[in-house]
Amino acid sequence: MNTYETIRRESLTWIREAGMVARARFGMAKTSIKPDASPVTDADHAVQAALLDAIASRYPHDAVLTEETQVDPLRHADITTAKRCWVIDPIDGTRNYARSVPLYSVSVALVENGYPVVGMILDPTGGDMYSASAGGGAWLNERRLQTEPPYSADVLIGIPSGTHHRLPAVLHPWLQKYRLRNTGSTALHLAYLAAGGFDAVYLGECHLWDVAAGWLIGNEVGVRTHSTLDRPVFPVDLAIDGHKEVGYLAARPAMLDRLWAEMQAAAE
Repeated sequence: MNTYETIRRESLTWIREAGMVARARFGMAKTSIKPDASPVTDADHAVQAALLDAIASRYPHDAVLTEETQVDPLRHADITTAKRCWVIDPIDGTRNYARSVPLYSVSVALVENGYPVVGMILDPTGGDMYSASAGGGAWLNERRLQTEPPYSADVLIGIPSGTHHRLPAVLHPWLQKYRLRNTGSTALHLAYLAAGGFDAVYLGECHLWDVAAGWLIGNEVGVRTHSTLDRPVFPVDLAIDGHKEVGYLAARPAMLDRLWAEMQAAAE
């Protein structure tokens, strides 16, 4: 068993424990607004604290990159010098969570040499854990995910809400041809793609904590990406680019080529 697979297996328990914090507070969370006008709840901070406690005790030489402000960042290694870094979104889908909509996730990835090498996405509502290790495959709970998703006559594409960013021109013709979905959680979109529930996912401007775990889980079952910005998603220098936005189209190769060509044609 390689090191990454060992870490994946060891991490499942403490990530589930952090997810229980979110589930216990569901429907009772107190919400405030961050400087960027996005919501954050006391549950976001509580889940993040549980995750950071686990990392500090188990992996004291690792750095962390989190969506929410860290109370005690000095107890973790410096991101500019550490060999590895945990990238964390304690609650992906905070808007849903804050309004008691049970579509949200806990997303945790370990990044080494610029690439995610371990990734976990937990759906606390249903209890499903999507996970992967580099070279070790991807899993939904105890079931190994296959490289070929189940056949379906429909094409389901996960899309962003588009509230803060202009959506691509191709979405209108896609509405006429395919079935589009938005759950409110980017990480869940990528998990569903890896498991075969979605055929493709279009991401607008997201952050690494939204996509790092899902990118690896998809990559382990043959999902590939086209960046929609002027740089590839990975590798990344977290010390420099950790807070930059990322965007891409993700699908298995044949579907990716088809949808990417449609995106390019619609943009002309």
